[in-house]
Amino acid sequence: MKKLFMSVMTVLILLTYANICAAENYVEEVLYLVNVERAKVGVAPLRLAEDLNYAADIRAREIVEYFSHDRPDGSDCFTVIERKGRTHGENIAAGQDTPEDVVDSWMNSEGHRENILDPRFKEIGIGCVYSEDSRYDYYWVQLFRG
Repeated sequence: MKKLFMSVMTVLILLTYANICAAENYVEEVLYLVNVERAKVGVAPLRLAEDLNYAADIRAREIVEYFSHDRPDGSDCFTVIERKGRTHGENIAAGQDTPEDVVDSWMNSEGHRENILDPRFKEIGIGCVYSEDSRYDYYWVQLFRG
């Protein structure tokens, strides 16, 4: 029953917000900028993973309502993906209007920067949502996997 509830809630969340970010190719821009930062320190580029993109998109919509590394139901942020024993990381942000602004914010935050530059991570998912009736308008998520 809990899984059914979470599935229904996920669908409702996905349908609630207009995704201007997709129309503007923000995911690709964030990926490019992140890989530029990784190249500066000699770390291999990340590749987009479809399952992580889907999960990051869900998380971006969730943080509009509950800005936290925990999910709205109180569970860990990584419950949105299948972990399978791999290394994972999450970056979240709100209020930055462009990919350049959000990557700059993350790179100027020690923990977020560590995730972006961590050589153990090989894949990334990027979520962005625009919600004009919310406090910050733009919400961003990066999910990393080693």
